[in-house]
Amino acid sequence: MRKRLTLVAVMLLFVAGFSACKKQDEATKPLRSKMLGKWSITKIDVKIGSDPVVTTNYTADDYIDFKDNDDDAVELRLGANNTVSGSFAVILNNSFYLDFSAKDLECKVVSISERAFQFTGTRVGVSPAVTETYYLTR
Repeated sequence: MRKRLTLVAVMLLFVAGFSACKKQDEATKPLRSKMLGKWSITKIDVKIGSDPVVTTNYTADDYIDFKDNDDDAVELRLGANNTVSGSFAVILNNSFYLDFSAKDLECKVVSISERAFQFTGTRVGVSPAVTETYYLTR
């Protein structure tokens, strides 16, 4: 009788352990996990002060790559000979910071899914204000 109870208890623990392990859905993943990887840049809208928005469209070769390493490196490629490296840091649930040698951006996520990512970054320390909206796809 004791063997049966032990066997039943072990089986219940085994079943409970496997049923508790489920894949995390996209809505509950942390922002950093959603951002990681290489994204193609479709276009970037730039607004300087009160001037009209200037849109630049890009090709499939242009990308931003959020790397999963100790430095939280990011690589931005816009055009054949224009690749810059920097770092990123997630601040809160829907905001992050991009640090490049030429510019720093405080960014807010507009939307993010497995296939599309849109965020708006405001350049730090410039006047008039410069905002850049990035449209990314995978």
